[in-house]
Amino acid sequence: MSIQYEDQSVTVFESALNQTTSTVAVTKDIILIIDPTWLPEEVHTIQKYVKERDNGQMKYLLFTHSDFDHILGYNAFPEAVTIASRGFVARSGKEETVKKIQDFDDQYYIRRPYIIDYPKIDIIIDYDEQTIEVGESSISFYLAPGHQADDVFAVINNLNVLISGDYLSDVEFPFIHHNSEAYSRTLDKAESIIREKGTELLIPGHGKATADIKEMKDRVEDSRWYIQALRKEVNETDAYEVLQAFVDSFSFSRFLGEMHDMNIEQIKKEEQQNS
Repeated sequence: MSIQYEDQSVTVFESALNQTTSTVAVTKDIILIIDPTWLPEEVHTIQKYVKERDNGQMKYLLFTHSDFDHILGYNAFPEAVTIASRGFVARSGKEETVKKIQDFDDQYYIRRPYIIDYPKIDIIIDYDEQTIEVGESSISFYLAPGHQADDVFAVINNLNVLISGDYLSDVEFPFIHHNSEAYSRTLDKAESIIREKGTELLIPGHGKATADIKEMKDRVEDSRWYIQALRKEVNETDAYEVLQAFVDSFSFSRFLGEMHDMNIEQIKKEEQQNS
């Protein structure tokens, strides 16, 4: 597993699959582990990294949302206090999510040295700016529905780090599995957090972390534009060419084209529900 970003407090691991990130933040008070994933060797690398930096700090394990690729490392860190949103805890279809992990492992003959299970959550996030404080370290959380209904942002306050889950990626446009209007509101929230919290490092769930404030703002604007253009495409045929060019500008356009088509169907469904 490669390390795509590292400073004295934060390490961002990148999986070989989907450029998925797993982050570990270490202070003298806490070790925060975020979405440890994919392959057993990759999860083991994160386990080893945490063990090497364990000086008795409180350990937390954050799940930014309930997509199966973000939860499959759950039982690799049994000593950690788990954190996720109320929606994560209340969601239906937990068995289906676990089955996706099992199907993935079966397809690739993967054996894991821990049990696959849907995470049981110790600290439930119910509202924006809900904060955990340990010594001089604190983490604030923000509900972030849109991609899924149960997404959450995390801000490591003393490090000025924003963990954005499956938002603000440089390798993906928005994947709207829940609701486009909620997604747009979450983008507004991300913009406010970046501005008001003095964000110095943005870490998405897929793709590269960035410490460039202009790039953070550009990612917000690109995501906002994509959703607006997507709505136009559903209602106005002349919007298709420029939006398709935007989609084609990304690498891995075959898969992303499929996700774009799914977004179109999501917008159509929302339009029907609102009519």
